[in-house]
Amino acid sequence: MKLRIKLIISSLFLFIGVSNLSQAQRINANNLEQPSDATARELITVNGSDNNRTENTAVKALFSTLFPNATSPQWSQNASNSFVSFLNNGRRASACFSAKGKLNYAITTCELDQLPKELRKMINKRYKTYSLFNATQIMAYGETAWQAILENETGFITLKYTPDGIEEIQQVKK
Repeated sequence: MKLRIKLIISSLFLFIGVSNLSQAQRINANNLEQPSDATARELITVNGSDNNRTENTAVKALFSTLFPNATSPQWSQNASNSFVSFLNNGRRASACFSAKGKLNYAITTCELDQLPKELRKMINKRYKTYSLFNATQIMAYGETAWQAILENETGFITLKYTPDGIEEIQQVKK
């Protein structure tokens, strides 16, 4: 079971890395056509057609429940998923919901002090010469994982933290 969770989360990291960039570009393209009035911020399909504007109340209700402190939501959707980029307690975040209104995943940027204590402790102990380049919290499939990318003068190291432990998943030389 633990190996399966690790495989799912690792696959999700890869999928999110590839899809997040293209999704952000689609959302920005839609925002150029979107009215600035906050009441007009409905879900917009990727093709931006006015006939495809819909309001998925189940998704928005779940979103409000899961992220009560969310601000500046920017919505987009395709045939099977709804996507939202927003600020959650001042941190950039994005989430994907299924057409049935279930959370597929949520990704939130983190600072060092927002990472789990065990991960911070390991970073301070084993990676003293590194600084935090980027960190994210990922909620998916009922699990939460954190990813920390560390940088020093020679390269980058990516660490993954799950309830199963901490794992070094990648090293990249400069």
